Formats: sequence, structure tokens, C-alpha cells
Amino acid sequence: MGGQRDVIVIGAGPAGLSAATRAADLGLDVLVLDEQPAPGGQLYRNIERAGADTLQILGPDYSLGLSLVEKFRKSAAQYQAGSIVWNIEPNGNVYFSQGGRSSQVRGKFVIIAIGAMERAVPFSGWNLPGVMGVGGIDANFKSSGTVPDSPVVIAGSGPLLLLIVGHLTSLGVEISAVLDTTPIGNMVSALPQLPGALRRIDYLLKGLGMLLNVKRTGIPYHRGVTAYSAHGNGRLERVSFTAKGNIHRVESGLFLTHEGIVPRCDFTRLLGLLHRWDPVQRYWYPQTNQYGATENGVIYIAGDGAFIHGGIPAILKGALAALDIAEKLNLLPASDKADAIPRLEKELSAELAPRPFVDALYKPHQGLYNVSNETVVCRCEEVTAGDIRQAVEEGCREPNEIKALTRCGMGHCQGRMCGGALAEIIAGEFNLEPEHLRPLNIRAPVRNLSLSELSEVVLLENSDQ
Repeated sequence: MGGQRDVIVIGAGPAGLSAATRAADLGLDVLVLDEQPAPGGQLYRNIERAGADTLQILGPDYSLGLSLVEKFRKSAAQYQAGSIVWNIEPNGNVYFSQGGRSSQVRGKFVIIAIGAMERAVPFSGWNLPGVMGVGGIDANFKSSGTVPDSPVVIAGSGPLLLLIVGHLTSLGVEISAVLDTTPIGNMVSALPQLPGALRRIDYLLKGLGMLLNVKRTGIPYHRGVTAYSAHGNGRLERVSFTAKGNIHRVESGLFLTHEGIVPRCDFTRLLGLLHRWDPVQRYWYPQTNQYGATENGVIYIAGDGAFIHGGIPAILKGALAALDIAEKLNLLPASDKADAIPRLEKELSAELAPRPFVDALYKPHQGLYNVSNETVVCRCEEVTAGDIRQAVEEGCREPNEIKALTRCGMGHCQGRMCGGALAEIIAGEFNLEPEHLRPLNIRAPVRNLSLSELSEVVLLENSDQ
């Protein structure tokens, strides 16, 4: 595949579907590249094949995706499923692998809509079989209807944690314990944000309802958990945790953890775009204007890849990006844009009203990365926290220096799983915030690619010159 498109959308989650549909309806030539087999992203995964029982269990937030996908299917946007994007260049060149063969296509504009990922937090035993993020269980159920058949322990913080607990109990899964790591003092620090959140009392009542539903189940619910570990010989056998100064142990064959979600910045880092640090939720996010445009001019970011706001805001932000691009391509009169934008921004403002309160309420606890020296941080290269601290003692000051010395972040994921922890551990050693450190460099190919496939792309490029 070659040539040029008006817009290339990367990712077919809420933001990508919304952007592609709106752009195509405005007359733009749109190509959507998505690594999944069907549109929907993580939030609306497998929505087109979901049965009535699944829709009932996952609720209206999931069902909303059906109409979004249906509108996308009816649009003129071209959809390429199973397309793994592994490089984006500042001029709009996009490289992707499909069926073991790589291609390159150029977009006048590129909308990166790859969303977010669960925050990867290392702890003792996190690399044991039987330990996984709650997002993995959610994806398995949406994709194939599979659910755990053994007692489960769930640990972490945030609305998604409560949501998954509700889903699992509805499915009859036995939950041995819920370990809530939300700092008890967060409620006090979140109170200044409460007046704004009261604009969406329905949102707050929904969260309160999820918490009450967990309480009604009678599942042992432990607040004030400050640390947890997984134990077992070859696979998970039990979980230990500290709550209110006491150590507890629970037998379990499956341990699910969740400490919030963070934007996926793989491509924005690769492109060298400006990023900002959010001190509340402790993550980096790319700097954009109100339409998702970056300082690059060609590259847009839509959805949770720009900042964590959730599904409906992602839909709205995708539409804003499409409208802005359509005007730049002279396919949308400025007057029409001026009519549409205020309505979308008003909806977005209403959806975002509770977010500062929720973000402050579920702010990660300070000891999240105070792990032992023996704890593996980089699972690809088996680099421990002790290796990182030793590198600091030997004079290293930046994540990329420690990467060169220890190979932390040099594995297949290029630091997606360990980069945040690496920065937090270094920052902890110097008693400063990670925003004062330069994050790990990202280089293409961002995703795993065979040398033979890569060489064919290089040869094709050379032959075209």
C-alpha cells in the first residue's frame, strides 16, 4: 500500500471511531489502521458480537459502543484490521505490519488514537503466572466470554477496579478479598474539587453505587493497603499484604492488580513531541490544543492518549480533531465549524466536570514504587530495583543512562512496562519528581518486527527514490 490519504487514524477505539466517522462524513479520504480484529478498542472490544447477557453484565457504558461502531461501519472510512503500526514520521508517513508484511502510507494528517494502558507497577512476585492486570480479565471476557474458575484476589485503586469487581461478582466468580490501596487521606485532599464534580451528580452517584454494590456482596474489603506481594513455587499460590500496619495472607490462584491508567505515549515520544507531567495522577501526557493538534501541525492526539478522561470524552475529542482537520483541508467552512465546536465543547466540559475530583480521590499513594532491591522492574531484561539503585550510586542520573548500563527498557516493549517505574525509582533516590528526568528514548520499530520484514520496507523505500 502506498499513496496519500487526507487522514490516517491509528486505533479504532472511541476516539478513533468518532474521528474517522466524522471526518469521512465531511468528505475526507480516511484510513483507519487498527491492530485488533474488529473495531471497538479496549472499551468496546468485540461489541459487534456481544450477546444480550454480555451487554447486561457490562452495562450501558459498554453498550454505547454498538451505535458508535455501526455509524463507523456505514461511513466511507476504510478500515484495516490487524494492522500493527510500528513507525510514524513527523511528515505523516505511517508504517504498519499486516499479515507479516509491512507497508507505508502517508497522511496529510495523522490522528493517534491508541488510548491508554494500565499503569505498570512492579512488586514482589508480579512476574509469577497467575498475576495479571484487571484489564486482561476484562479483555478476555469481552473477547471470548472466559472468566476465572478459581478464587480471585483483587488489589489496587480507581473506578475501574470497582467496575471489574462488580462484573466478576455478576458472573459468579469467587473473590477472596479486595485490597484497596487508595490512601485514606485522599478524600480530604479531593474535597476542594468536589463543588465542580457536583455539576455531574449522576456521575458521583454511579461511583458510589459501584462501591455500595461491592459492600453488599460481603467480600472481605481491606482499606488502607500499603503493600502487597505474590508468592508461589512456579505459579501464584497466595497473596500477602499490609493494611493498617498488619500483615495478612490469602490463598489464591489468581491475583488481579490495578493502580490506575496512563496515556500511551509510545508514538508521541518517538516523534519527539512536547509532553507535560500531571502531578496528581503522576503520568506524562503529550501537549495539544483544544482540538488535539500538536506543535507538529500534522500529528493530532485524540482520546485518552492525550489525557485520561474516559470513553465519552474520547468520542467528543475525536470529533473535535476531525472538524479541525476538515477546516484545514477546506472541506468545512469556518462558519460551520464555529457552529459545531461550541456544542461539542459544552458537552465535553460537562463530562469533564467530575474528573479533577476523581483524579484527586484516586491519586496514587506515595509508596507505590518503594519496592525491594530484589523486585524485578524490567521483566524483558530481568533488571531489578537493586540494579537501578546501584547504577544511581555509581553516578547515573537519567533513565537513558541507566538503560545503557543495565538494559532496563531495552526489551521488546521498549520500556512501556518498566519506564514509569524506572523514572519513579530514580526520582525517589534523588528526592525529586519524575518530571525533572528525561524519559526513555523510543525508537522505531515501536512494535516487534522481524529483520526480514524490516529489510523489505527499506528496500522498497530505496527503490522508490
